[in-house]
Amino acid sequence: MAENGVSYDLSGRVALVTGAASGLGAATARVLARHGARVVCADIEEAGAQEVAKEIGGRPVYLDVADPDSAGAAVEEILASEGRIDILVNNAGVDFIRSATEMTLEQWDRVQHVNLRGPWLLSRAVLPHMTERGEGQIVNVSSTASKKGWSEATAYAASKHGVMGLTQALHAEAKRHGVRVMAVVAGGMRTNFFRTLDPPPDPATLQPPENVANCILFMVCQPAETVIHEMIVTPMTETSYP
Repeated sequence: MAENGVSYDLSGRVALVTGAASGLGAATARVLARHGARVVCADIEEAGAQEVAKEIGGRPVYLDVADPDSAGAAVEEILASEGRIDILVNNAGVDFIRSATEMTLEQWDRVQHVNLRGPWLLSRAVLPHMTERGEGQIVNVSSTASKKGWSEATAYAASKHGVMGLTQALHAEAKRHGVRVMAVVAGGMRTNFFRTLDPPPDPATLQPPENVANCILFMVCQPAETVIHEMIVTPMTETSYP
């Protein structure tokens, strides 16, 4: 136990991390497993999820977070096999870098379905289990785009603003049952998120995803009587916040 009362021992806890095949999801899966959690690595990219799960001694699960049937089936299977879900990290996300007039309806819908409907679907699926047990934690991965929009990111900014509203409303509902719902607001990271930009940002101006993953660890390891509603984590060179 640290002097500030925060323990980083997650032994006996089961964590479900979406988008765990790469980037922040993989980094979060690794850090939670390193501190004792049994991690279920969920992703639509099955090979990547399997690789990360094998590395950390976790379990891979195929999951399309935008598909209600896939989300419900994944949660049911995990509860049947693991017996519990203590931590849900809604990390999976997509973006299409397009101007508002160039973006297609299909692209807009895909961003909203993955980034916003996905966290709601997974939260809706796990909350009955968590509220029945009187404890549980949900961390929604948001972005500095929820604080300040930028050009060619209308769909992404709208989805991440929605994630913040979803987080606040879910916490208002769930806290009476001992369930905490939180958001980590991440700035630019050295992941494949910027792979379609030409030229891509200088990696020196971005933060490693492990830094944000460690913040998620800190959030879920707070004492039960404390909640970190949101944590903003950016590289020192972040241009979109404040």
